[in-house]
Amino acid sequence: MSLPLLQKTIIQKKIDLAIFLDEDLSIPYLTGFTPSHAVFIVGTKSVMYLTKLDSPPKMRGVVTKILPKEWTKKLVDERVRKVGINKKSMTVSQLESVKKVFPKAKVVDVSKELDDIRSRKTQDEVLRIQKACVITSAAFAALVKELPLKKLKTEMDVAFFLEKFMRSKGCTLAFPTIAAMGKNAATPHHVTGNARLKRGFLLVDFGARFENYCADMTRCVFLGTPNKEEKMLYTLLLEAQELGISLVEEGKSFVEIDAEVKKKLGKYAKWYVHSLGHGIGVEVHEEPFYRKGVKIRKGQCFTIEPGIYIPGKIGLRIEDTLHFDLKVTILTKASKKLQSVKF
Repeated sequence: MSLPLLQKTIIQKKIDLAIFLDEDLSIPYLTGFTPSHAVFIVGTKSVMYLTKLDSPPKMRGVVTKILPKEWTKKLVDERVRKVGINKKSMTVSQLESVKKVFPKAKVVDVSKELDDIRSRKTQDEVLRIQKACVITSAAFAALVKELPLKKLKTEMDVAFFLEKFMRSKGCTLAFPTIAAMGKNAATPHHVTGNARLKRGFLLVDFGARFENYCADMTRCVFLGTPNKEEKMLYTLLLEAQELGISLVEEGKSFVEIDAEVKKKLGKYAKWYVHSLGHGIGVEVHEEPFYRKGVKIRKGQCFTIEPGIYIPGKIGLRIEDTLHFDLKVTILTKASKKLQSVKF
């Protein structure tokens, strides 16, 4: 729980309290509990969780109460002069509600500070992400064994197989599974459909969510026997991805690494159309985002995921979730060697 870090921030900014509403993912980050119609209030010395649930969660150091119908009246305090909010996760109507509750208070955004805290994972957070990655990797290994049996006929079948496996291990989904057959994978965020499996690369981009924390992994498996060009493209991409991982070090910018990866891809770099990756935690996409000037810091978890997308022909991406401390650790350990299955 990173409540002390947030409380330190609101003290420094002279904020009386920070308020988080409903499905704001800052709530499970700060409490470990998935909210449902909740109000989470963080003061400089105390914390309160209000919910409409009959049985509010028990959290150490947190006062939990059933949310009264007229809950806003319970919160009005003339002494509150400054209220912090997570503007990135608050709707306009929610913001108006906060202003009505605290009409004399100045409302300030603490999303930047919160993102900074969230970007550096605790040991407990890393263990949860690691567990999600272990289950994600196991799901892919199971898929590779299942494909030769030819029971899976479509992209939908593949996605369902992976999702069923992850759920059977006690996980939910980090995001909707992408299963893209052949040229469909040339669209980086292809929507899984009823395309039938056939000879060619099958791309799967998926991840488990374990105790609120996400994994994100992309692998490609070849159905049938790849030709020389297909082998070359995959080998080149794998070398570029592994180069990117090898360049991870404290203080280096993600943009620098991205430039080296593109250099490795050579003439195929023009078919690499997205960023190198993203941070990961309670959200599958969170800080650090790979903007200019953003540098690698200890404690961060993020992805490295270059791709090659040739419209109407082929799409390839290889992605791993990583943790950086004194060194980089690959958390998604599923095989990345070119695997072909009889089909």
